[in-house]
Amino acid sequence: MKLNLKSILSALFICAFTGIVALQPAAAKEPTKTSYFSKADAVNWVYILKDKKVNASEVFKMENGILQITGVSTGYLRTKKKFSDYTLNVEWRWTKSLGNSGVLVHIQPKDTVWPVCYQVQQKAKAAGDIICMNGLWAKECTDSEKFTVKKAQPSNEKPLGEWNSMKVICYKKTLKVYVNGVLQNNLTGLTATTGFIGFQNEGTALEFRNLSIIKQ
Repeated sequence: MKLNLKSILSALFICAFTGIVALQPAAAKEPTKTSYFSKADAVNWVYILKDKKVNASEVFKMENGILQITGVSTGYLRTKKKFSDYTLNVEWRWTKSLGNSGVLVHIQPKDTVWPVCYQVQQKAKAAGDIICMNGLWAKECTDSEKFTVKKAQPSNEKPLGEWNSMKVICYKKTLKVYVNGVLQNNLTGLTATTGFIGFQNEGTALEFRNLSIIKQ
């Protein structure tokens, strides 16, 4: 049987092309992104307030990716899920006056207004300080009264109403904190390496946005 040269060349081309396609690596799946601080996300948090008569929805309001804290009473909200070995990014700003708040990491069970955790300060003029709260410790925490590790650089926070950025890196027994791109703290020898994540309400109105929590 005679084979047409054109048919033979076409068959060879198809085989070669199929082989090339087969050798291509499978496309990497993009990591699933969690949408924080939407109305739907509100059910994924636990709310703790000193004044039990205050409805948490009056203090912590989530909409369109922004967490609004009104400053009523004191307390915090925390994740229902525990985290370890992660990088947390978030932005915050004071909306009415400068005040006090913080990002709480490695929160341990039994919720109280002042939980067992490491508090990354967002207090005006002190953002980047770290407080070892209620028994947790770190090598650098030598202050036996206030249990505070002061930030490494001068305050670099932005004026009232402007957004600040914070990056918190929790990896094994270390904790690094960047404020507006500047490394402000670096703890080692942590006595807790996993726990819930929270955001404080200490009586002053503020907002959070662009929260991301990326596993290391």
